[in-house]
Amino acid sequence: MWGIAYARALPYSQSMKYFFALLALALGGCSTMEGLGNDLESGWESVRGSVTKMIDPVVEAKKKLPVYDGTCPAIAVRPDLANIVDFYNPSNPDPATKISEAKIVGVQNTCRVENNMLVMQIDLSVTGTTGPKARVKPTDKPSFAYPYFVAVTDGTGTVLAKEIFAASLIYGSNQNESSQTETIFQNMPFPDASIGQVYNIVVGFQLTPDQLAYNNR
Repeated sequence: MWGIAYARALPYSQSMKYFFALLALALGGCSTMEGLGNDLESGWESVRGSVTKMIDPVVEAKKKLPVYDGTCPAIAVRPDLANIVDFYNPSNPDPATKISEAKIVGVQNTCRVENNMLVMQIDLSVTGTTGPKARVKPTDKPSFAYPYFVAVTDGTGTVLAKEIFAASLIYGSNQNESSQTETIFQNMPFPDASIGQVYNIVVGFQLTPDQLAYNNR
């Protein structure tokens, strides 16, 4: 049985509070990478809420589990979904009306064993910049939540599970750049090597149709 994944944001500012959002979405076995591509266009409406919590001791304990000595699933960022740009008018993306932009600049995973399950830890590095329309007043301290997904596929590209999260970046009044690392955990059964079973991990931003069109241009 697949476990519920969850994420913990780890801002470089070392603030004691962390922002994250979670939506678990399991896809049927008939889903393919083409189906995933279509699903990625569903956009912001997939993100249902957010919550601020202190450091979770369970999360910290998981990081100290013994590292799995087998092969951890391969992980990759979809190039066309590696950045997300928000404009004041999404259908008319004028640079003068850009609100903000975020990019996935790095991703790595580590596997551990817990209760006879393979526990995969994914560390996702995100950077962001503000645009001309990020602030109403120069003293404003804007914050933006950027939805991103983590999908698990098998060797044929069939989607086995998909989770949607949100990375929150906060900017000071005189700050136009921000960055943080998201930590996600996913519990999964061990792949059966005897039948050639493998898992692959695909990550990227959850884009609206306008955002995807802008990236493709």
